[in-house]
This record gives sequence, C-alpha cells and structure tokens, in this order.
Amino acid sequence: MTRLAYGAAARLPEQLIQYFVSDTSDSEWQTVGDKWFLYLVAVGLLCALGMLGVKFLRKQSAPNPQARNWTLGETIGFICLGFIPLLLLCFVGWKFILRNAEVIGGYGLMVGMAFGLALYALLMLLAHAVSPWQRDLYPKRW
Repeated sequence: MTRLAYGAAARLPEQLIQYFVSDTSDSEWQTVGDKWFLYLVAVGLLCALGMLGVKFLRKQSAPNPQARNWTLGETIGFICLGFIPLLLLCFVGWKFILRNAEVIGGYGLMVGMAFGLALYALLMLLAHAVSPWQRDLYPKRW
C-alpha cells in the first residue's frame, strides 16, 4: 500500500511527460517518461556543475590575475563546449541505461536533448549571474 501511494505521489504530470516519449500505447510509458525526464534533469545539472568546476580550476591555475579574466567569446565558447558531454550522456542514457528506447523513441530523444541543452544553458547563465565570474558573461558596457 505504501509503495502504491508513493508511486502515485511521485509521478510527474502526464501532460509534461507525454512530450518526452513517442509511444504512449505502452502500459509503462509514464514510468519510462518519468525516468527519462529525471535523467535529463540530472544530466543537465551534473554537466553544469562539472563545467563550473572545470572553469574554477582553470581560473585558479592561471599564472597571473589578468589571465583569470575571460572574454565574452571565451566564456560562451566554454559554455558551448559543455554541450558535447551533455549530448553524449543523453544518447547513452537513451540507448543503454534506460533500456526503453522504443518507448522514448527518436522524437523523445530529440525533445530530451533540446530540454537538456536548455536546462544546462539556463543553469550556466544563472550561475554566472550570481557568481564572481559575472563580468565574464555580462561585461560592463559604459
């Protein structure tokens, strides 16, 4: 009884999850969709944290204070570099980890990748907005 109550309470809204799966005729499509959505959130968050960690280490190992200042182009290029592991992890999760690629389908993979990229970009922009690296991405224009 507890398991049923927890399972019902832990489900994400059906209207949201149906965008992330192709085959809603399968009896377990919502469970697969929930797992896929949560996997995408985890991958986006981990990629953002990983890239922020790499940036922190690169800035700390800079030989002088001037080398710690990044241009807008370097910062945007670094953020875009984080798209590569995110896309690879999305594909690996879709194909090998979740084992329900036929329920998620190609459409669900593409929507999932787009969602993962958008989430990652949003997290990186927010992290730069509230961190000491604010001037790397939002330079003064006066």
